Amino acid sequence: MRNTQRKYTFRRPLHGFTLVELLVVITIIGMLMALLMPAVQAAREAARRLQCANNLRQIGLAFHQHHTAIGHFPTGGWGPQWVGDPLRGTGPDQPGGWIYNLLPYIEQQHLYDLPDDGDRNTVTLQQLQGAVEMCATPVAMFNCPTRRRPIAYPYILGSKWDQYNGVTSATATLRAANDYAACAGDTKQLGKRYPSSYCEAENYNWDSTSHLNGICYQRSEVRATHIRDGLSNTYMVCEKYLNPDFYTTGQGGADNHPMYQGDDRDIVVCSSADFPPLMDQQGAEHVFICGSAHAAGFQCVLCDGSVRMISYSIDPETHRRLGNRRDGQPVDANKF
Repeated sequence: MRNTQRKYTFRRPLHGFTLVELLVVITIIGMLMALLMPAVQAAREAARRLQCANNLRQIGLAFHQHHTAIGHFPTGGWGPQWVGDPLRGTGPDQPGGWIYNLLPYIEQQHLYDLPDDGDRNTVTLQQLQGAVEMCATPVAMFNCPTRRRPIAYPYILGSKWDQYNGVTSATATLRAANDYAACAGDTKQLGKRYPSSYCEAENYNWDSTSHLNGICYQRSEVRATHIRDGLSNTYMVCEKYLNPDFYTTGQGGADNHPMYQGDDRDIVVCSSADFPPLMDQQGAEHVFICGSAHAAGFQCVLCDGSVRMISYSIDPETHRRLGNRRDGQPVDANKF
């Protein structure tokens, strides 16, 4: 008798995505990434802003260590064509600005000593070569990580060093750049004149800076006792405004010299009510004012060492008062 029982073969079902399912998954992943990326970027910016605040805190500490050791806050130096000289002291005879004068207090004594040629009154080739090396050496503390890295950037004005005091073989092509500037007061004005040689400086007719009322300016020697409005009510060092187009090129009007230079808008800002702080904006060139790459505002260290985030919409009069150490006007902390 023939076996009529049928045999059945079972196939395993195929596993995989259909095209529609794949498109749905890709869409969901894209939506999740779109939601996640702003949070990641915000977290990264928060970390960078925290590092920026720490930089300012360390700068403020160094200011006070300088004051304790020397008796006054760092001097502002002479002018933009000068950099620091370790043999010229720490007061009005020092051509370098506040950043140069802070170097021994931030464990950078070797940088401070690079221009040392053993001759206080003559600019020698040895001094210039040491200064060129110093000017091309960045220090991370002086750069905001939101804005740019602490590396050497082009120094397009460095060729001017070729004529410096007749020494013709120490051209600077690179420079360390700074994102922080000391407050010179509420007047948008720098020292107008400075000598072209040490010999000329001996009997130089300097412009009066008695009208400047900040912490650091040309040949300044400001003491804590000179801050009559209170240490917690006075700007010490702030973030400075820059045009993002020139972050790395050295073409910005407030960012075209090495950070070890003397008095200039590269290393000082003012708090004039007519020039409020701004967030960095492409295509917009402003000099001598506070600002930053942070969306919320610019950060500063006050003279008491505290670090504050200051809104771009700060009351202009409050901003002015914070830059003036001696106007006797009260400062409302609620208007920062």
